[in-house]
Amino acid sequence: MGMATYEQIRRFAENHPDQARIIAHDTAIVDLESGARVFDITKAAATYIVEAKEGVFAVVACATGHLKWRRLGRALGLHQIHLASPELVRERTSYDVGTVGPLFLDGLRMFFDERLLEHDMVYCGTEDAHHTLAIAPQLIIDGNDIAGYFDGDEFRQ
Repeated sequence: MGMATYEQIRRFAENHPDQARIIAHDTAIVDLESGARVFDITKAAATYIVEAKEGVFAVVACATGHLKWRRLGRALGLHQIHLASPELVRERTSYDVGTVGPLFLDGLRMFFDERLLEHDMVYCGTEDAHHTLAIAPQLIIDGNDIAGYFDGDEFRQ
């Protein structure tokens, strides 16, 4: 298991200066409400770690609105899909729930909300609640093992 650390993400951003940058902020971002004080949350990308009969996966989706997990699971071919426990999230990603970002998720296949591709940059977690990653969505795709795509608008409540 690779350890997703803020330092790794900071180095990644430095190595991709045109497509990624770290934003530092005094507000600790732990949810959409705190995020809204720092950036445009319509461009926020949430990384969910989910468990299904088929295994553990990452789902990266627009952070606004709640996903209809059962319908999404059916569309993706995942059975009994549910959000992973905080313990499992930490064990598989080294992130705490609420700070999970879409990079360095070693060994986890990812399902990606293609609606995020409408934005030049999306805002993501970095493991550190006082730093946010602004990143070109294509760079998330390039850096992960993509299992499939979905249209998040079809699965939002």
